[in-house]
Amino acid sequence: MKRQFILLIVLALGGGLNALKAQEVFNMVMESATRVVNNPTSNYTATRIAQFKRTALTYMRNKAFEQSDSVSTEFLDRQALSLSEFTDLFFKELLSHQGNERKECIVKFIKATDDNPMWHDTDRATADAYLGQGELTPFSLDTDWEKAYGQVVADKKE
Repeated sequence: MKRQFILLIVLALGGGLNALKAQEVFNMVMESATRVVNNPTSNYTATRIAQFKRTALTYMRNKAFEQSDSVSTEFLDRQALSLSEFTDLFFKELLSHQGNERKECIVKFIKATDDNPMWHDTDRATADAYLGQGELTPFSLDTDWEKAYGQVVADKKE
């Protein structure tokens, strides 16, 4: 419900539901991440997070078009919005925990991306490129972001 409300607000701010362009949310998230990456005044952390978003969105779009010649803009928009919400919630949760709770938080989010693959990509080197030590966003690119976000929200309510 909250995600649908946020999506409606984002869409309404874009000039109304009737004036939407294809991939409005997807493009907005991609352009925002690109601006951060290309801005020389962006700090290191913001740049790394934005680069992950760009990589994840590009990966998702490419995989979707490998599977089908026609990919719904609604699919790309929902996935982009969920990716943004997932990463935002991750850093909010991370900052609110210390010690073992912080480690458990990281594991919970990593597990959500592992538990919810979108493509079941056999190229694990690419899909898991961000799972290395020291990554700020240690998540699989092969993720159904809508399901992964739903999983961490459900875990939070328990």
